[in-house]
Amino acid sequence: MKTETYYQNASEVRKNWSVTLDSVVYERPAFINRTRDQVAMVNTDLLLRLLAYCKYHVISEKEDDGSVTCYVEELQLVENAPEKEECINKVVAAMKDYAVDYYSQFSYWSSAPNRVSHVPYVIKLLISSDDMIREDIVCRDGKN
Repeated sequence: MKTETYYQNASEVRKNWSVTLDSVVYERPAFINRTRDQVAMVNTDLLLRLLAYCKYHVISEKEDDGSVTCYVEELQLVENAPEKEECINKVVAAMKDYAVDYYSQFSYWSSAPNRVSHVPYVIKLLISSDDMIREDIVCRDGKN
């Protein structure tokens, strides 16, 4: 339930768009009320801090043919490559592609029971660089 004190009227926000946006970027999030709709605006730096708990747990397994298979537990993504580092690179690319696809049909995927838990990971992927994504990968060796 919302606390009325913190919400700004959407018409006032629209009239003072630059002031509101500057406030969100440099000071604090904004909470906006439009009739029955409530929206929060937050800058991406704060959003990344809020999503800091989202780590990508990857299981890496050496295959019989010498290749490496990596599985991203949170997103159920699998990649294979000749070497582990190449496999991780493929995982990062696959995660980004998945996030873009998910976002392009957000209302569908975010309401799917087996995909709703992906929302924070997708949001984080969309606003993270490749290096940031790699830093959030927690890789462990699986069973062979």
